[in-house]
Amino acid sequence: MKEIKNRKYWKNIILTSIFAIILPMTTFAQDGSGQGGTRSNFTFGFGARAMGLGNAYVAMADDPTAVYWNPAGLDYIYQQSLTFFHASLPEGGLYDFFGYAYPTLDLGTFAIGIGRIGTGDIDQYNIAGDRVGSAFSYDNYRLYLSYGLKLPYNLSAGLSIKVLRQGFYNISLAEYGGDVNATGVGMDLGILYKPEFSTSSLLRDWSIGLNVQNMFQPQLKLGDITDIIPLSLRFGLMRTIPISGTGAFNILLDLDKSSTTGLGIFFGTEFNYQGIGKVRVGYNNNSVAFGAGVEYKMFQIDYAFGNPSYDAMLPPIHRISLTINFGMNRDEMFEIVEQLRLEEETQLAAEIREADKQKFIAEHLQKADAYLKENQYLDAIVEYQQVIGTDPFHQHAKIMLDSANTLLASEFQDQQNQAVLVALDRDRAESDARFVNEHYDQGRLYLDQKQYTKALIEFNLALQRDPENQQVLAGIQTTRRRLNEDLNALMRKGRSEMSGQNYSEALRLFSEARLLAEDDTRVKKEVDTLVGRVKLQESIQQGIMLYDIGQYDQALQIFENVLAEDPQNQFIKQYYRRTQLEALAVTDPMEPETERQYLQGVEMFLLGKYRDAITIWEEILKDHPYNKKVLEAINGAQERIKRTESQQD
Repeated sequence: MKEIKNRKYWKNIILTSIFAIILPMTTFAQDGSGQGGTRSNFTFGFGARAMGLGNAYVAMADDPTAVYWNPAGLDYIYQQSLTFFHASLPEGGLYDFFGYAYPTLDLGTFAIGIGRIGTGDIDQYNIAGDRVGSAFSYDNYRLYLSYGLKLPYNLSAGLSIKVLRQGFYNISLAEYGGDVNATGVGMDLGILYKPEFSTSSLLRDWSIGLNVQNMFQPQLKLGDITDIIPLSLRFGLMRTIPISGTGAFNILLDLDKSSTTGLGIFFGTEFNYQGIGKVRVGYNNNSVAFGAGVEYKMFQIDYAFGNPSYDAMLPPIHRISLTINFGMNRDEMFEIVEQLRLEEETQLAAEIREADKQKFIAEHLQKADAYLKENQYLDAIVEYQQVIGTDPFHQHAKIMLDSANTLLASEFQDQQNQAVLVALDRDRAESDARFVNEHYDQGRLYLDQKQYTKALIEFNLALQRDPENQQVLAGIQTTRRRLNEDLNALMRKGRSEMSGQNYSEALRLFSEARLLAEDDTRVKKEVDTLVGRVKLQESIQQGIMLYDIGQYDQALQIFENVLAEDPQNQFIKQYYRRTQLEALAVTDPMEPETERQYLQGVEMFLLGKYRDAITIWEEILKDHPYNKKVLEAINGAQERIKRTESQQD
């Protein structure tokens, strides 16, 4: 603590007493005008877990204490979380913190934190050393309002708005009699990056954090002294090393620098045994710290022991934290949101179906009325039947259908009677009329059932007996029109399902189209071509799925069959080659020279020279064509090239 110049002796006694008891870590500066700068009283942060790690916590911060260490870590909190922290300072001082974090699924995580350093029962003395007045007290509070959000590319950012308040209470001296307090506002900005650019054991499971504390600097004015809390930068690294069957080992390093202090170095290690128990050792720029933690269901208790200050003016102290995780976690929130989304999609689909239904009814009702007006009764009947098939209770369609049927039957009977009257051989004419009537009725029945081929056969049989029968000719025309409409609709739906990779449905639709077009060679050929493409796509999809789950032998057989059907398919050729290599690949030890060559490729890869790395590794494949280690490295570099090119586009 820098010396306070030009102050009266009694003020020096009071302030020195307070700072000696509570604030030994504080750096206090003042110029001749009464303006100064103060290192935060909360420099050693909050949370027994962080303190057991030697205060190296910027790259890990994943609990409510992240409001202080790095607000960017808030959005890694899995569910609602409460943290209570307590430490007892010498001479009756207390150091406490309460924090609460509320994660959301899409809007980031909101948090609030309250920290306090305070003490009471401090005796007051005058310059002569005599006790005066009653005891006074000191409090220093800090309120955090924080927010963290995950961003693309494995980045997250966070912001903490903080309100600082400190004060002396019940001072008995004249100049500062009563209570003296001050309030200031500041802001911290945090960034966290968890790269996932490689599957290499050396390059994965890293975390990099930066916390810019006091980016907006708080100012606290006590009397004629103004304390300006300086800008501070804290950079952190963390590496997680998984240990098979037991847990994970975390290694952390923090670097801290402000305008009033030198570079601080903080180091911590944590062994996490299966997410149940934790043991920690750290170094906090001055001394060694120790810690441990245990988790049980929704509770986590952490303990730390060590010197909290960075200048060794305080003795080691005990610190303890309790964290309670409760409420729905992110996975459960996602399930609820997904269920709501599915319900909305179902409702939307129902609304779309209803709208399509009403549109279908309106279109066909309009056609039916137009046909009826033009005395094309059979066409009108077919359209009214489609309306009733969609809406069985449509009264207008039912009434008009009955009218159209009556008019058609009357017209057909009149035509038959007229033919009998003018015929020379009435017996034969009556026999032909019965024949025509029988096959016409059967044709109409098949038409109603959408058995168009059978309907055409029946109508043509009727036409052979009465070639000039306009009703039969209209039946043939209507059947062909309906056949073409249904065929085109099936083809459109089939192509749409094929584009959406719903191959089984596309195959069903094309099969129906083929049955409808059994007498149309051109359409049958087109349908057969589409059916072949659907089956080919199904095989490709199945082969890729087998490749992804490591069933290389089965995938290889499927790709061979696909290439037999489509030998120029470059996409499948690539998969076929990769599958061959995977199926035949082995893990063989390399000779020293080959190992050196392999590491040269790794060096090129780390420099971002992926094509150069592939060239080096492909040279190794000339002598070791099925070396799995080299093949995996090449595949990784190729994926990196694709990703880089897609980002540039």
